[in-house]
Amino acid sequence: MANVVGAAAAAGSQELAKAGLESCHSEDILWARGVLRYLQGLTQGLPAAGLALFEASLAATRSMSSTSRPTSDESANTDAEVACRHCFVGTLRMHHGRFQEAEESFREAIAAYPQDRLPHLELCLLLEGQRRFEEARLVARKAIEAGAMWQHPYQRPPVFAQKLRSKAFWEKADFPWMKTLEDAFPQIKAELEAVLPESNSDIMKVFRKVGEGGRAEQDAQIIALGGVWRECVLFGCGGAGECTQVFPQTRALLEKLVPSAVEMARIGAGEIIVSALHPGTRLLPHCASSNTRLTCHLGLVCPEGPKIRVGEEWATWQEGQCMVFDDSFEHEVLYETPHVAGSTLRVVLLIRFWHPDLPEQRRIPTLEEGMVDFESVQGRRGAPPLSSAVSKCLEQHQRGLWNGLEEISVAGSAKIGGIAAESDSQRKSEHVDLERAIDEDNDLA
Repeated sequence: MANVVGAAAAAGSQELAKAGLESCHSEDILWARGVLRYLQGLTQGLPAAGLALFEASLAATRSMSSTSRPTSDESANTDAEVACRHCFVGTLRMHHGRFQEAEESFREAIAAYPQDRLPHLELCLLLEGQRRFEEARLVARKAIEAGAMWQHPYQRPPVFAQKLRSKAFWEKADFPWMKTLEDAFPQIKAELEAVLPESNSDIMKVFRKVGEGGRAEQDAQIIALGGVWRECVLFGCGGAGECTQVFPQTRALLEKLVPSAVEMARIGAGEIIVSALHPGTRLLPHCASSNTRLTCHLGLVCPEGPKIRVGEEWATWQEGQCMVFDDSFEHEVLYETPHVAGSTLRVVLLIRFWHPDLPEQRRIPTLEEGMVDFESVQGRRGAPPLSSAVSKCLEQHQRGLWNGLEEISVAGSAKIGGIAAESDSQRKSEHVDLERAIDEDNDLA
């Protein structure tokens, strides 16, 4: 095996030298060709084009790593670069619906470079989407140990601000304004009862289903089949609509009591709503998008039965009492009582407000930093990583030398790809077909 690899490498080196690319390895040439195919595919509405070439490149990387390439080889891809490639391939496999293979890609990325936070995040999101929450917590724990991201395995928001205290439930006594809110419970409850008949049959006039009208569509995705979750927006993106007339005193109180939370809602960083959960509803486990805020629930209608888990702790609501928690922790809601005539809704006033460790002057900058961070993640998801060697291959393509490169990648990499397939046969799910990769690329020539 070693002799075959050595012969192939020697032959490839001669051809690379002719093209002026002696510093480029076959996996880099394959990756560069994948980049061109991917970019061309984007113009044709094919977001996962070039995947076979990228997979072939990684197969070649595995085979070369098992040979005697000198560790001093400056053109060899770093662990971080290899991790980025695996992570990008994982994203493309997700587009193809090849979820098990995507999971393998993210795990390989983590193994190659544990300090990279993106593969940890992507793998957690994939596992959460498959309701494999215990496995997601294990991945998060490894991310924390590697110093990549997060502080607690149950707290896995995509955007994570450092140096903020992490705990699932908070003491309401830490927030003096909540005492005033609780004192106003009779007033708030009276406004609710005016629009909430005993039969609950007219609730649709004011309370919309979560996700309707394009607002909070991501929240609609966590409602288990058969459940019903409604909201009346007092402050937040999407407009308050009828609720401005229904809860005038409550709105006025909130504007005076928690103006920063009202402003937070108006700029789209939070929301203040009256949340109504029907019996027989379950909100599936999930983590909020950021740890920069906390959530307050003031119980308005609290029958027996509904309960909430935040992190590892379960709690129930009490009318006229505030509950405070961090929704960036994994949390879920259960109201398992069957929905029958005469059954009671669970209704709370929900207020998102700034994390107390964020001073006022740091709030907007932290949001902006979070947006930059999110855009960076989105950018990595959509842009194939380019090492210096790959960039050199692409420069040669622009200079009209790509035909020579094409011959090298077909002749030289086919041998290496075959070796990779032979030495990696135990990875049955990672079926890299180099001929298919080349055909896919050449179809566009």
